[in-house]
Amino acid sequence: MTTENRVKWGVMGCANIAVQHVLPAMMLAENATLLAAASRTLDKAQGVADQFGAPRAYGSYEALLADPDVEAVYIPLPNNMHKPWSIAAVEAGKHVLCEKPMALDAAEARDMQAAAKANDRLILEAFMYRHSPVVQRTIELVREGVIGELREMYASFSFVITPDAANVRLWGGKGGGAIYDVGCYCLNVLRMVAGREPVSVSATFGWSDEFDVDMSGEGVLDFDENLRGLFSARFDSSGGSYFRAKGTKGSLELCVGFLGREPLPQIVVSVGAVKKTIAVPGPSPYTLEIEDMGRAVRGEADSIYAWEPLDANMKVIDASLESWRTGKRVSI
Repeated sequence: MTTENRVKWGVMGCANIAVQHVLPAMMLAENATLLAAASRTLDKAQGVADQFGAPRAYGSYEALLADPDVEAVYIPLPNNMHKPWSIAAVEAGKHVLCEKPMALDAAEARDMQAAAKANDRLILEAFMYRHSPVVQRTIELVREGVIGELREMYASFSFVITPDAANVRLWGGKGGGAIYDVGCYCLNVLRMVAGREPVSVSATFGWSDEFDVDMSGEGVLDFDENLRGLFSARFDSSGGSYFRAKGTKGSLELCVGFLGREPLPQIVVSVGAVKKTIAVPGPSPYTLEIEDMGRAVRGEADSIYAWEPLDANMKVIDASLESWRTGKRVSI
């Protein structure tokens, strides 16, 4: 694709996820070019622009949205800023790739969806892992019935966080906490592999009074028809990500992680006494995510996840938190 035909992106904020993962991947995307970087300080924006060869830098998010040449924006801002800036972006005529979790709750996500529809623009949630070949192959194997009828799933994502009030992951009331940061992945992969929505959830959380956020959370999703999904999200234990599915014939697991950015993503399939390891290398899921949205922006194809309502994952997060507060199983 010629440079002129590539989607012209702007990045709104210079968070680590942008600098370390998304922008390097954007450089590899066949249909994208980084036109501008924005931050609350021009020096920081200019530094990122220089690092990735973007010709424009802005010292405010408003200035980025006022640039008529920017077609799409990537938003890696703190969680409480996802709704206002996503809505501002679509109202300025930009398409939006917004970092997970989409919002602070399902109601905010629905407001964002309404704004996208009213302005005929896309807002997509940046669950890059969904685009990875290892996850796509996992879903195929389950749908093909390789492990039989699906009965049980387990997803975990954990790491040890250093207590620091400046860390956005620990911002109470502003979208901090384990369920928002890493639990959202677990809930999403369980829903994706199940191929349907859970009907209820029972969850419990370990709460930090110091930071007013959950430092850990576990729960059970009931998908009905004899299928359960267990999740664990923690800021207080190492381990990274892990996924396992069990069926009536066998099991499969992504024992080195399900993010797709592991050195050698692989699926271990066990059926009876036969165990097989399937290596699933592939491009960066971040690059695949950018290219997927680029095709949608250009009208070449719908995004493969455009069908999913923006509030889908948030409804499960909301219900999980309600279950913890009430001590009861909550319908979704």
